[in-house]
Amino acid sequence: MGNCLTTGVYRKGTCTDRLLDYDSCHPIAHKRSMVKTLWSRAEKVCSTGENIKEEKNHLRKVFKDNGYPRAVVRRWTARQENNAESGRPPSTSRITVPYIKGPSEVTARFLKKYGLSVAHKPMNTLHGNLTKVKDKETEGDQVWVVYKIECRYCDAHYVGETVKKLATWVLSQIQSQWKGCENIFETMGQ
Repeated sequence: MGNCLTTGVYRKGTCTDRLLDYDSCHPIAHKRSMVKTLWSRAEKVCSTGENIKEEKNHLRKVFKDNGYPRAVVRRWTARQENNAESGRPPSTSRITVPYIKGPSEVTARFLKKYGLSVAHKPMNTLHGNLTKVKDKETEGDQVWVVYKIECRYCDAHYVGETVKKLATWVLSQIQSQWKGCENIFETMGQ
């Protein structure tokens, strides 16, 4: 080859070739997309036919090791090559729906008849579960609260609304505005 530059897919020494397992509870579209992406990368990055063939053989082994049936991989990669040859434009209308195993696949097939592609998003994500770091508010920490305080010794009561935290507002404002029963302050303290 002389002075020719050839390119191929590089893998770090720590690469384990672990992919999304075929039997995992993820949308089939995510699995199909991963196979198509890796297959497409082999064709785009590798510069010689020999490198492409070597990369595709490696990918077949990786897919097999991750539980992907050979027929499924063949069907997904063949569709990609057929679409590239036909020059068909990809679907432009896309709908994003939460993923629920079973109904999501049925919905996607139904909408495909009308030219709509469906993108599934997970309902529970690590980010969503791990970023809720605030404690729940107690009643005294709530703002914009309408409240009613009743005296336990007589029929007197006080109704109000606060923009501050309920606990701080009630203790400061009611004491200065209450003109009724003196016993209400004992009730608030308990």
